[in-house]
Amino acid sequence: MKIKKVFNIILSIVFIYAALVFASEFKVYPGAKIDEKTTKEANEAAHQGAKISNGQSTIYTTTDSFPKVSSFYKGMSKEYIMPRASGTSGKPKKYEKYDLYEAFFIFDDAKDLASSKLWVKVQRPYIENDVRDITVILVTEKK
Repeated sequence: MKIKKVFNIILSIVFIYAALVFASEFKVYPGAKIDEKTTKEANEAAHQGAKISNGQSTIYTTTDSFPKVSSFYKGMSKEYIMPRASGTSGKPKKYEKYDLYEAFFIFDDAKDLASSKLWVKVQRPYIENDVRDITVILVTEKK
């Protein structure tokens, strides 16, 4: 009985350690540039509208392809399959006349985006007031 209890404690420690080791740190995609104006606007809107004070988003852009950028993040995180999103290997969805590619990545051991403290969305094209043929990287962090 005591051996089983000790084994369970050791197993629990191993799983906690593994979660800490395998939780990844976000890295900016090489060559991506921060979109300061849109980042500021998105954070102001989130803090005012939803009264969120424990998180922030940062928006980066790159001219590199969606597959290249999403592969970069897939290599260091866990892809989260969002219903109706293309994901890294799916077919694009339609947005007006455009092919829309979206993939989501979780950088901690959370089971979904709502419970994650660090997640990323990669999307192409970039849809703001207009549609730009570039890849956007939206980083969401919660404290």
